[in-house]
Amino acid sequence: MHTINSISEFHRQLSLPAPLHPLISVIDVAGIKPAESDIWEQFCVNFYSISLKKDVTATLKYGQHYYDFDKGTMNFIAPKQIQSLTIAEIRKMNTECGKGYMLLFHPDFLYTHPLASKIKSYNFFSYALNEALHLSEREEKDIIEIFLKIESEYQHIDKPYPRNHFVAN
Repeated sequence: MHTINSISEFHRQLSLPAPLHPLISVIDVAGIKPAESDIWEQFCVNFYSISLKKDVTATLKYGQHYYDFDKGTMNFIAPKQIQSLTIAEIRKMNTECGKGYMLLFHPDFLYTHPLASKIKSYNFFSYALNEALHLSEREEKDIIEIFLKIESEYQHIDKPYPRNHFVAN
């Protein structure tokens, strides 16, 4: 099993430019081109992922179950949870990836904030809840707007805001 330790490494594996912040990133799913590599056969990441994806032709195995992103769905993945994609699925993604956004944040981003310990109790980051959340069009719009606001916050600053600024907002 391959472990992707940083958001920067994840960006590289998806053929994306380096993230603007080492601990948080918003990715436009339409722009990803996963490397055709055996790392995807069984991997985990050492950061949190909140994704809203639509029209994605590939299916992601998460634990023992599969996520289907054909319709607008939202999923939550905690660090060290096992995921997998086959090379055939990678090839599908490289021809037509679909659309949506991924919000990635490293646990260190929450360091010293009360959310750092509280997030572990959120069951939607758990294998036990293996269903993706299906959203209405309005909810999708709202979530995308939030993702883009977060991205704007860390893109247009000369020096990083304190973490509490992001977490509080």
